[in-house]
Amino acid sequence: MHIDRYPYGLHPCWSNDHTNVWERIHLPVAPRCNVKCIFCDRHGGASCHMPVPGRAYRVMKVEEALVRLQEELAKRSNLRIVAISGPGEPLYNNQTFEVLENASRLDYDLEFCLSTNGVFLYDSVPRLARIGVRTVTVSMSAVRPSTAEKVYEWVKFDRERIFEGFGETIIQRQLDGIRRAAAEGIYIKVNSVLMPGINVSEMELIAKEVAKAGAKFHNIMPLVPCGTLKDMRPPSEEELASSRAQAARYIGQFLECKACRSDVVGIPGHDTIL
Repeated sequence: MHIDRYPYGLHPCWSNDHTNVWERIHLPVAPRCNVKCIFCDRHGGASCHMPVPGRAYRVMKVEEALVRLQEELAKRSNLRIVAISGPGEPLYNNQTFEVLENASRLDYDLEFCLSTNGVFLYDSVPRLARIGVRTVTVSMSAVRPSTAEKVYEWVKFDRERIFEGFGETIIQRQLDGIRRAAAEGIYIKVNSVLMPGINVSEMELIAKEVAKAGAKFHNIMPLVPCGTLKDMRPPSEEELASSRAQAARYIGQFLECKACRSDVVGIPGHDTIL
C-alpha cells in the first residue's frame, strides 16, 4: 500500500530529514543526450542533471538492468524507488520507458522516478502517468532566454543541433512540461546549478516561475567546476545561502543533495555503485 504522504519523508530527494527514507536505485540505461550543458564534461557517461555531473561507469542494457534491479530488491527490504537519471537524458532514450514499464510489472510495491532536462517532458507525461511515475526532477538553471543560451552550448529539439536562438524555446518547453506533469498529479522538483557570473541573480526568479508552473520542491546546487566551466570558481557559501533564502520565498528548498551518480543504489551519501 502506498503511503499518502509520499514522496515527503520517504523519497530521499524529497526530504531534508533522512531518518525514515527509502532506498532508491538509479539504473544507467539512457546513453544519449539532447543538450550540452556547460557544466557537463560527458566523462564516463555524464548526466546533465547532476552538478558533478552524475556519472556511470557504463550503460546497462535493458535486460541487464532489470536483472540487477531484481537482485537488489531481493536483498534490500528498504529499496522502494526505481529511478533513471542518465547517464544521458532519460526522455531521449526509449530504454527508459522499457525499464520502467517492465519494472512496474514486478511483484513488488515500487515507486518510479526520473530526472530530465524537461525538453521532452510535455509529450512524455501521458506515458509516464500510465507507468506510475509519481516524481520527476527537472534540471532548469535559467528562465531568461539569454541566460539559457549560456547554460546550454547546444540543444536538439528534433534531429539537428541548434547553437543559438534556442533560449526562449527551451524555457517554454520546460515550463510547459512542468505544468502538464503537475496537472497530472506528478510531483515536480527542480534542480538548478548555481553558477557565479551566469545565473546567481536568477535563482529567485527561477523559483517563482517553477512554483507558478506547479513544482513543489527546489534544489539549488553549487557548481562543481567541470566541462566548459572547469576553471570557474564555485559559488561561495554566502552566495548559496542567499540564493536559497530568496528562492524559499516561493518554494520549499531541498538541502540534502549529494550529487548522485546515475549508477547507484542505497541512500544518497551512503551509496553502492552498481
